[in-house]
Amino acid sequence: MSTSVKPPIVVTATSAPFWDGIKAGRLMLQVDPTTGRWQFYPRTLSLTSEGPLEWREASGRGTLAAVTLTHFPSPGFDPSEPYLEGLVQLDEGPRIFTPICGAQLEQLAVGRRMRIVFGEGGHLFQFTPDGPAADSQISKPSKDTP
Repeated sequence: MSTSVKPPIVVTATSAPFWDGIKAGRLMLQVDPTTGRWQFYPRTLSLTSEGPLEWREASGRGTLAAVTLTHFPSPGFDPSEPYLEGLVQLDEGPRIFTPICGAQLEQLAVGRRMRIVFGEGGHLFQFTPDGPAADSQISKPSKDTP
């Protein structure tokens, strides 16, 4: 097991609503009400207009766009076992890079439906396969924390 410690999350005035939402079990993202476009990661300005941004709760569901089995962990992750990470295209539009739990690599494919889970596997949030078929395939969470 790793003796390293995860680096702290730096919360700024811009990102605080996102992290507050995660702590409350809600995926909060910025939306430009002028264009209806969602954006992630939190920014001070809209990517699509000059208008102000609003925070709204996202569905927490999306489609797996990419997946990898990481063998060389970042500081704070267990170096004795690889762990899954992926890029999830949220139903609202943005993509989010995330740890993946609840499946083995061979159970995942691009296009697989995913959903957010909070507070599992030592993460504030991560994604897992979605739906009844996915629930029957869940084997164990990824081992990615000290």
